[in-house]
Amino acid sequence: MKTANSVQAVAIIVFAVIASTLVRKGRTDPNIASLAPRQRIRPITLEWLDPLLAIIVVGPLLAHELHFSLWHAVAAAVGASIGIPIGLLRSRVQFVRAIASTKSVVLTRSNAEYALVVLLVVLRSAQDFLSKSHSSLVTILFAALLALPIGESCARSVSITSKYNVSLGELPAAGSST
Repeated sequence: MKTANSVQAVAIIVFAVIASTLVRKGRTDPNIASLAPRQRIRPITLEWLDPLLAIIVVGPLLAHELHFSLWHAVAAAVGASIGIPIGLLRSRVQFVRAIASTKSVVLTRSNAEYALVVLLVVLRSAQDFLSKSHSSLVTILFAALLALPIGESCARSVSITSKYNVSLGELPAAGSST
């Protein structure tokens, strides 16, 4: 288990270095002067890395929970299914426009971002307590809660990428006939 934690720690450090480089790139974008309050520029690549971080942070915990029973797998599927519409809704609220010259998107900050980070920290912190819990209901709920941010992050990333491509005219808008 220590080897898995070491690999996870290295992956998080690598992710943090890449993400900080991309965030810095967004902060130095020349278009930043034209942003409204609560808006930020993020390279589209950073949006693709969000689901990877969710999987790196939550994946090992979820994999452990899935070994308990079929009900845990069902709960994880339900949790991810609940996360998908949340991610789609967040992308709808967050996406403002695409910036083709820097392959970036303008996003609006939302309180949901902070809530999801808190959820990830709480889940990670509760790992030891919940892994020792003998209540199946608690561990099934834990599996659902672990899968939720993965579903949310994947759906949001795919949706923002789709909105980016549509905004640039690379793909036809959903529901349009061409």
